[in-house]
Amino acid sequence: MITVIGIGADKGELTFKAAKKIAESKRVFLRSAKTAAGGSVLKEFPHVVPLDNLFDTAENFDALAAAVCDAVLEAERESGSVAYLTDGDGVDEYAAALCARAEKVEFIYGVAQNKARGASPCELRISALDAVRKKPELDTSLALHVVEIDDAELAGDLKLWLMGYYGDETEVTVCVKNKVSKIPLYELDRLRSYDYSCELYVEAQDGFYKEKYCFGDLLRIMGRLTAADGCPWDKAQTHESIRINMLEEAYEAVDAINGGDIAAMTEELGDVLLQAVFHCDMAERFGEFDRSDVITGLCNKLVTRHTHIFGENRAQDADEALGFWEQAKSVEKSYVSTSDKLNRLPENFPSLLAAEKVYKKLVKAGVGGADELRKEAFAERKENSEQAFGKRLFALAAVMADLGIDAETALGAYVSSVKKKFAEAEKLSDTENFLKTI
Repeated sequence: MITVIGIGADKGELTFKAAKKIAESKRVFLRSAKTAAGGSVLKEFPHVVPLDNLFDTAENFDALAAAVCDAVLEAERESGSVAYLTDGDGVDEYAAALCARAEKVEFIYGVAQNKARGASPCELRISALDAVRKKPELDTSLALHVVEIDDAELAGDLKLWLMGYYGDETEVTVCVKNKVSKIPLYELDRLRSYDYSCELYVEAQDGFYKEKYCFGDLLRIMGRLTAADGCPWDKAQTHESIRINMLEEAYEAVDAINGGDIAAMTEELGDVLLQAVFHCDMAERFGEFDRSDVITGLCNKLVTRHTHIFGENRAQDADEALGFWEQAKSVEKSYVSTSDKLNRLPENFPSLLAAEKVYKKLVKAGVGGADELRKEAFAERKENSEQAFGKRLFALAAVMADLGIDAETALGAYVSSVKKKFAEAEKLSDTENFLKTI
């Protein structure tokens, strides 16, 4: 049996139940004697064994967690029962690791580390180590409580992560050895000292006007716009009424990417994201699906189709990785033939893009006649029917696909150059033979 005991955040916070259990236990390990609570317990119970040497010698955090668990589990095998003491309420990453490896673990909870807490009752509590390693998605409408900021390097990594959600000047509350102070976020890694008692508290960022917004804010704003007393236009929309917006925003995003315009990419990708969120919001109101269904479907697709990452396959290069993706997709979609794959291509694809997609799928299926098709792209024909021109365009798209050139992008880029050249010719009043010059 392993008993995890929370010893509180400060000396004098050890509960009667915890003290009794420590006194009765023959084998007791203490996470650290360097904290106020840990040092107090060690003075009162000399038989307690601190694990500070493991913290000092471990190469990395994974090795540290393994070493702490190994020490406790070995003692349990030898004596049958052991206690593991840790600051705060007793819930830390090492206690969680023990729960995963031990047959039976019981908890005696202590006083939580909350010296830096504000008045908000709703918060996310996380260790600094978990924050910088896992980088969970934050919702800044909740108060944030980060504990165990035990060195300047960890504080620096934590600061960089938090700056993605809060403004650099956001006031945060910091507590080190029970001394509480308020500092701007950018100073988090400039404190005089750090130890296991160091913790951070950030008040909930409420309201619709912020320096920085998070994904949760986007959802709340969308919900406000489509509420009963929200925007009349937003409330009136349906999937069909705004479907063209999805195409327009996607094209504008691609245009920003082609132009290498980072500022425009930031804006246009936001507009694409808005379309997805808008459709999820209305679907939830219509009782069709919600954003969790969309995210779950996407994550399932990413995991099940990357069999070379999450499965047993191993890809040596990008082409092999794409092959595994296509194999997994075929199984998932239950394709029974090449025709089945072709018929499931979107009808709204631009014609040149559709031609390229169809050609590539035919080649992958081993369909013959590619050489004759390539000759068709450059052959001289007198026939001027729609069918004849369509055939030659398809053949030309096939040749470009073989060369790794995207037909839709290439034509779009050339059209843009024509517009630019014409603007220059028009300024010079030299448009009479313009088409001969392009």
